[in-house]
Amino acid sequence: MNLWQIAWRNLMRRKLRTFLTILSIVIGVASTFAVIASVDTAKTVFPLYLKAAFGKADFQVYGTEPYFSEDVYREVGSLKPIESVAILKENTKLHLEKEGIAAIQKRVDLIGYSRLDSALTNFKLIKGSLTADGTVITDRTAKVWKADVGDTISFDTDEGIRHIQISAIVRYTVELMGPSSWMMAKYHPWSVAVPLSTVQDWFDLADQIETIHIRALPGTDLDAAGRQVDEMVQRFGNIYMQPVVLDFETQFKEANSFFLTLYIAGLLGIALSALIIFNSLYVSVKERKNEFAALKTIGYTPEQMRTFVLFEVMLLSIIGTAVGLLLGYGMGIGLKALIFLMFSVYDDSGMKLVNGLVVSILAGLLVPIAAALYPIRQAGKVSVIESLKENRANEAGKLRKWQLLAGLLLIASGFFIKHLLLVLPIMIGIVLVFPFLFNLFMLLLKPVYRLIFGFSGELAARNLKRNLGRTSMTSVILCLGIAMIVLVSSLNSAFLQTYEKVIFSTYGGNLDIHFHHVEKTDVERLKQIEGVADAQTYSLQSVVWSLNDQKRKLSVYGVGADWIDRFPLFASTGQSPGELIRSLKDDEIVLDNIAFGVWGGNIGESVWLSTLQGVKAFKVVAVVDTMKNNGYGAFVKTETFKESFGLKYEHNALVIKDESVSALQLRERIFDAFGERAEEMFGPEDWVTVIGAVYTGSFSVINALLILSIVISGIGIANTLLMTIMERIRELGMMRAVGVTRRQVLRMVLLEGAGIGLAAAVAGCALGIWLIYLTSTFMEIHSLTYAFEVSWKIVLLTGGFGVAVSLVSSFAPASKAAKTRLSEALRYE
Repeated sequence: MNLWQIAWRNLMRRKLRTFLTILSIVIGVASTFAVIASVDTAKTVFPLYLKAAFGKADFQVYGTEPYFSEDVYREVGSLKPIESVAILKENTKLHLEKEGIAAIQKRVDLIGYSRLDSALTNFKLIKGSLTADGTVITDRTAKVWKADVGDTISFDTDEGIRHIQISAIVRYTVELMGPSSWMMAKYHPWSVAVPLSTVQDWFDLADQIETIHIRALPGTDLDAAGRQVDEMVQRFGNIYMQPVVLDFETQFKEANSFFLTLYIAGLLGIALSALIIFNSLYVSVKERKNEFAALKTIGYTPEQMRTFVLFEVMLLSIIGTAVGLLLGYGMGIGLKALIFLMFSVYDDSGMKLVNGLVVSILAGLLVPIAAALYPIRQAGKVSVIESLKENRANEAGKLRKWQLLAGLLLIASGFFIKHLLLVLPIMIGIVLVFPFLFNLFMLLLKPVYRLIFGFSGELAARNLKRNLGRTSMTSVILCLGIAMIVLVSSLNSAFLQTYEKVIFSTYGGNLDIHFHHVEKTDVERLKQIEGVADAQTYSLQSVVWSLNDQKRKLSVYGVGADWIDRFPLFASTGQSPGELIRSLKDDEIVLDNIAFGVWGGNIGESVWLSTLQGVKAFKVVAVVDTMKNNGYGAFVKTETFKESFGLKYEHNALVIKDESVSALQLRERIFDAFGERAEEMFGPEDWVTVIGAVYTGSFSVINALLILSIVISGIGIANTLLMTIMERIRELGMMRAVGVTRRQVLRMVLLEGAGIGLAAAVAGCALGIWLIYLTSTFMEIHSLTYAFEVSWKIVLLTGGFGVAVSLVSSFAPASKAAKTRLSEALRYE
């Protein structure tokens, strides 16, 4: 019989224990593989997606008025070697008679392109033709509309009903973003592409366009092409050129923190499975010491003994890793989809598996072996003489002072580490200190158990202390999972409350309406709508920012000192927003906290922004808080904005409502007044909902991985109780023989499991609260920190969940113990 067969035979002697140990490895490997593969995929795809979605053009030409002449496009077309597309977008609505579909759900952004088959549109054709004289819709829109190539769709325009055939269906793309259902159409308009001439004809805008996208052909000097375009646009007085800037750090600035938390949550599973393997192997070696002693008497060496156990561990790890990789691949696909959904990335590329496979295989094979090194060593040290003595397997574990000191030092290190990685040394410290905490908890629990549960409770408390090292190790596994869930859930709650407070205080009103362009009479029309208390427009432009020899985009707001206090777009300290704006000079600017942090300079220094007059320095005079448009913005006076950035029209209007009207009623009345001209209407509560969905989704993914660690903990509890039952099977049989009922035995083992869970819940919740405090001293998202506050609801629910898991995990061992017979116990060795 070879070593693999011997290892398999030994593992099958305790089938349930072996199954549970393998299951812990499977979950640990699966979570590790899923996290690494999905995060690697996201890190690879996100920059490529940003380039494909927003980087098709190298330059864009805009007008200082809503429209400018198509002559500019024809002049751009004469430049070599570049490719260009002219764009004109207008708002309309579907002419559709369908029951249950409101007017607001029929809004459509009609986007006219001078060429639909250009690399600057890069539509991925599914069906039809991009050169036909018809409309182009995405596969998502086609599915909701139940439309196909050749079907005719109709639109209501100012010039009457217009009809056009669908000429092509393309893959969902950023240019043609739209809702996924009629319900979602209440919040976002549909988008369709048509030939430029169609929009010009339907809206009486002959020879008018609003944007030109320009791409330098492959092999062209990009700087030279940019200078050529810039020289051309300067001959016109009403247009300007901006380079296309892909600011990955701004677009996905919170991704790295999220990924780090995912790594910690995913790797926690394999770490906890290592503790379970250690427990299982340690007890297995103790159970078989007579067998090892017998093998020594017939000539086996200590090295051979260690080899037997090593092969058992290797067999466990190979099986667990193989199954874990299969499960982890499926989990990784799901996790990747969730990550892409949270960061609004639409990409169907495959998974990046190499790093995940390598790390997961190494972790699945080496971590169990590392965890089993001490039990393997003990197998070789079994003494023949000692094995002849009475088995003292139930001796309490020894508590070592060095272990307590080392643990306390690691825990104390959390005060000096200002990074989320502080959880690692703290967790190691808790593992070292936990036997002492568990021992103390058992001293307090014993009288309570005796008082409430009588004989069964007293026995349960005594049994928990008989194998202190093993039971405390099992309990600390659950403790760590509970602590992380308390931390992550509380972070979610705390950040959402902070976000809500800042958003409502800096949104500028109850509603922000986005128009194609604001006309002179729009503000007065808004003020005349019943329920509108006040209205004000503001200027906004995405400006190229030269930062450390790199180009980024910065949202710059033009605001007036006479209205900013009524419509606060930011919160300032020391003086009111109006006073701050009134004191600004023409070359001064105010940055928000996020932009200030990215910049890294000091108040009084200058930032460099692209203006109509070229790159210009603006002195930073103050830092403010805002979550308008997700933050990352700057504020200047309206006069400075118009002089420097040239826009003579505005897109946005802020509205303050009367208390007598609801936000929904206000939207409906504004839409009735303006129709599809009101492209989007967004309020602070909508932004809170969006932020809440993103961050709740993020933290939910992390919590799901942490719940897997709780499952591993449950496996460990079941495994530990099964071991203790096997060791005490003679004792259990004798108890049954002298009249102890099955119900009493069942209750005793359940109480042992509950004691493990209670100790873990108390320590885990306390650790989680402490981690909340530590992270509140340094952690921030979008430059927002949070005040230390404990959600007792989260703490109680998490602690209760941990105790429930321990009770459920105890049921099978308890049932097995209750069925023990005296005859079976007498035969057991």
